[in-house]
Amino acid sequence: MIELRNIKKIFGTREESIHAVNDVSLNIADGEIFGIIGYSGAGKSTLVRIINQLEEQSAGDVIIDGRIMQKLSRKELNEQRQKIGMIFQHFNLLWSRTVAQNIALPLEFAGVPKEERREKVNRLIHLVGLDGREDAYPSELSGGQKQRVGIARALANDPRILLSDEATSALDPGTTEQILDLLKQINRELGITIIMITHQMEVVQKICTRMAVMSEGRIVEQGTVKDLFEHPVHGITKRFVHNVNEGQTVEELKEDLLRKYPGSKVLRCSFTMNNVDEAILAEAIRSVDFPVSIVDSRIMASSDGSYGVTYIHVYHGTVEQYNRFVTVLVNHAVKVEVL
Repeated sequence: MIELRNIKKIFGTREESIHAVNDVSLNIADGEIFGIIGYSGAGKSTLVRIINQLEEQSAGDVIIDGRIMQKLSRKELNEQRQKIGMIFQHFNLLWSRTVAQNIALPLEFAGVPKEERREKVNRLIHLVGLDGREDAYPSELSGGQKQRVGIARALANDPRILLSDEATSALDPGTTEQILDLLKQINRELGITIIMITHQMEVVQKICTRMAVMSEGRIVEQGTVKDLFEHPVHGITKRFVHNVNEGQTVEELKEDLLRKYPGSKVLRCSFTMNNVDEAILAEAIRSVDFPVSIVDSRIMASSDGSYGVTYIHVYHGTVEQYNRFVTVLVNHAVKVEVL
């Protein structure tokens, strides 16, 4: 368990004090993939460096497995850091070292014997899918292959926690998908807790179970990925949740639909992984005889399964018919919101 209690980080200048992290509290469960998302300058990278104590907080506690990190001795802190791996946006590889030599670097620092080191490196190379590239140099690798080396190196000391600081933002969409699949595999097979720091909503949508949204050093919203996608509350979260077809935010889409259909009802219907594949809407339409138009619909995939949001325009019906239509939806566990 990772617990952050009222974390603050203040950087002082002659003119002002900058609150890079301002009263952040989070709980992250063992074996969870947790996302921290925010725009540039939100404080997320500072926060992740505080978790492994590469950056010391100005106030608050970082507690990992019941141990308060800032109260550890230097030796205890170094031992704890060895159980926290980190992968970076720009890979941070040594260009004069081969793939195998880059992965072996943390093991060398830890004094692992040469033969044990070699066996461990070979296992990691196989795990991240780089068989046959052991003797290649970083300049001979693609961006995705470099990040695979970075992931293998981060796993060298058998960490219990893996911190990913914008690890996919320098990659193309196809390679990003492959790296996220690899991280999910590592989480599943090794049980490692993964914290994803990112500004890419599609990353947390695909891989994370819960997420927190940061802005100006604060956590402005947190919850399950599914809930925040379906019902974003804070303006920053709404900006991250885009309509994949129109490039609009949820709020912009609502405003557009209300302008387009003034004086009539527009419904936002949310379907969960338990009912997204059922013909619920067809059943509801058959129960009434007024016109029903589907004006926007999306099905999205997350680590919890698929879910969908459909916007419906209904008109020329009586109150009784309208209530019957909504009742059919609600009885099938569809969340209905009148815009």
